[in-house]
Amino acid sequence: MSTTPSEQMMDLLKELALLKQLDEKHETGTGSDANAAELESRKIRRREISEQIKALGGPVA
Repeated sequence: MSTTPSEQMMDLLKELALLKQLDEKHETGTGSDANAAELESRKIRRREISEQIKALGGPVA
């Protein structure tokens, strides 16, 4: 089953929002104790998502 670019974009934006929420919980101390590896993993994933969003927003063929 394939998804449209707009569906992919929405999924990526939702994931970004979730990552941001996890980071905010970590910063305020209300979330679980995230170790440095988890924080780095989320940072890398945010970078990957940004690249995917840029690719989806590229020139329309």
